[in-house]
Amino acid sequence: MARPRRVTNWPKHRAVLEGRALAGDTESMADLGLLLRDGIQDRRGRAIVRRNLKKSFFLLCRAADRGHDVAACALGYAYDCGLGTVRNRNLALRWYKRAWRAGESAAATNIATVYRDERKHRIAFQWWKRSESLDDGDAAVDVGYCYQYGIGTRRSVPLAKRMYRRAISSANISAFGREEAMYHLAIAYVDDGRVSSAIPHLARAATDGDFPEASSLLRQIRLKGNLRPCRCRREMDKWRPGHAVCDRHARSRKPA
Repeated sequence: MARPRRVTNWPKHRAVLEGRALAGDTESMADLGLLLRDGIQDRRGRAIVRRNLKKSFFLLCRAADRGHDVAACALGYAYDCGLGTVRNRNLALRWYKRAWRAGESAAATNIATVYRDERKHRIAFQWWKRSESLDDGDAAVDVGYCYQYGIGTRRSVPLAKRMYRRAISSANISAFGREEAMYHLAIAYVDDGRVSSAIPHLARAATDGDFPEASSLLRQIRLKGNLRPCRCRREMDKWRPGHAVCDRHARSRKPA
């Protein structure tokens, strides 16, 4: 849900949404369902709007049944993760696919992660490509990573670089994803022996100090020592499938 701007009174905003939802407004059902799924906290971590997963699930069901695309994707996620309901992979995929057909790129990405976690990498790759084709910059990072290391597709570093550049220039990407694209593009340059080309990307990725892998590789380059970049996905559990071989974290991996 896109949070409304300049909301200063979240309890009042919730009450307004509840009134509109009771009156049958589909958009308000979806917004309220997402609000109750995520909740709102103040800067000290105190709950302003408490989560209510069962009520969230009920509202998302109603909105999705009425054809609301974002609610359909969120309902798929609820079934996927068991939020307010029992986990159900088949229903998750059904609602994700309905949302994807309506143009929700996040739904295609979520389908890809379902298959990735089942180690069905070829199917996952195809769904990430579908998401990327909907101009999803974060999905372009996923596609690039698969090309870079041959995960679910034939390895192609030139295609990986193309995807990373597309992600970096995308207007539809998170700051988190853009930094990851810069980092893995930099690794591709390092592997090509073009270390000087990697430095600007690493410096940008490490600017705000929240990407230790980028800072570490930049420091290794400046010290002119042996380069051992981390090749893992950013902040993703090392035991999850879909990672490239990384000599820095191989011991963190659970056996297949």
